[in-house]
Amino acid sequence: MASGQMPEALPDPGIFRDIAACAEDLRYDSLWCGDHLSFGNPILEGSIALSAFASYTTSITIGTGVLLLPLRPPGLVAKQMASLDYLTGGRVVCGVGVGGESAKDFELVGIPRSERGVRTDEGIEVMRALWTDPEASFNGRFTRFDDVGINPMPVRLGGPPIWVGGRADAALRRAGRLGDGWMGYMVSPDRFETSIARVRTHARDAQRDADGVAAALMIPTRLADDGDEARRDLAGHLTQRYHREFTHELISKLCLAGSPAEVAARVSEYERSGVRHLIFLYGGDPAQAIDQFKRLHDAVVSPRNIESV
Repeated sequence: MASGQMPEALPDPGIFRDIAACAEDLRYDSLWCGDHLSFGNPILEGSIALSAFASYTTSITIGTGVLLLPLRPPGLVAKQMASLDYLTGGRVVCGVGVGGESAKDFELVGIPRSERGVRTDEGIEVMRALWTDPEASFNGRFTRFDDVGINPMPVRLGGPPIWVGGRADAALRRAGRLGDGWMGYMVSPDRFETSIARVRTHARDAQRDADGVAAALMIPTRLADDGDEARRDLAGHLTQRYHREFTHELISKLCLAGSPAEVAARVSEYERSGVRHLIFLYGGDPAQAIDQFKRLHDAVVSPRNIESV
């Protein structure tokens, strides 16, 4: 994760360029950004961060992990992502989620939080319509248009893959019925295995290709020679980030923190649970992110050839 919440301090903006270049140089599979409008901690807006990464890189996949779709008109998101897909030659993954952790996100744009699920479902359908038909029409609860195009169209037929984030039952159902992938967040290996099975069941029920649904996990990560130090540092970061205490038990259960050997062993557990795209959400000062990504590459990514960021 190259851009996310920054509770410690705002870094020099050049760090985002350096992280993107480092990820591409190390041949990571993909590069991701988070998204909020108002969450208490500094964070770049998702589509802006992604456009910066597009200009900083030439080959690595870039994605939103996740863009809070109900906060925006889906036609606008469709246009943004189609433009990015065109500019990058088809390197974009559109990760979407409903949000809801911050009431201020929704207050800022005048969208009721109670509508976030139905708006996200409809928004996915709107984007697919605009990415598929150069003269699209849509008649939904929140969005209506006739014979509308968003040229340039995405490079890939049907547009960028849509990966749905979230842990709730509704998110799993949405991922299976509407998404091209599911992005879990802070779940144990056992829960990941159970959840991705449910996603694929929903896909089969919708007569979709269940095996083709991407299985991704975004996980807070911290590496240190002293495993206990890594866990303490990550707990401190997440406590500051989410304004709630993260205990040693929670860190051990839901995160990726420890010595290189401990982290590598934990990654193996997630591999066995079905994770195929592991997104490292570095928990700490962005100025230290490049060192962390280099160490993670040497300890975890390179020996396994995992698709990771």
